[in-house]
Amino acid sequence: MPLEAGDAVRVALDLLEDEGLDKLTVRRLATELGVKAPALYWHFRSKRALLDHLTDAIVAPVVAGLPDGGPWLKWLEDAGFALHTALLAHRDGARVALGADLIVARALGELAERAVGVLHDAGFPVGEATRAAGVLVHFVLGRAVEDQTRLPPDEEAAVIAAEAFPFPLMARGLRERAGSAVEDDFRYALGVLLAGLAVANRGRGG
Repeated sequence: MPLEAGDAVRVALDLLEDEGLDKLTVRRLATELGVKAPALYWHFRSKRALLDHLTDAIVAPVVAGLPDGGPWLKWLEDAGFALHTALLAHRDGARVALGADLIVARALGELAERAVGVLHDAGFPVGEATRAAGVLVHFVLGRAVEDQTRLPPDEEAAVIAAEAFPFPLMARGLRERAGSAVEDDFRYALGVLLAGLAVANRGRGG
């Protein structure tokens, strides 16, 4: 029976969870599937192509859950938060999606396309809407990478408390924020980005 790309992607996601991105290769996946590596090159020409398919699988549920309408800022907030949550739900999920080819990682491209439409309907010229949608997606991806490498709270607190930590104002601020969850910090940062878009759209009726 021919090997289906969807079956290979599901196994690759399991390998990602178990072993992490650095150990995930097309050859490793072939071994897990019990086939020779060339059998997979028909579907995945390289590791990047495999990651593009994984990105599509990770992001597809986000796109399926996006609303068809509503206030534009709320739509962007919900979409950004849903994408961030989906990436963090998978080990190294954000790194998987970095640099994705949107032709293969179609769900990520569809999310960006929907964001362009929302922004354009809100009053942004379509050229500027594409730029703003790119800012949103790239911000979420980059922030998710940082959040997936963040130290556990107890280790982070120990670093901040250490006498060798050379940034006193940052240490003070981080102590005041002690206990804030990754989701809380992300929502704050996303809010700052969206506030900037709101200012940029003033005077356009948005």
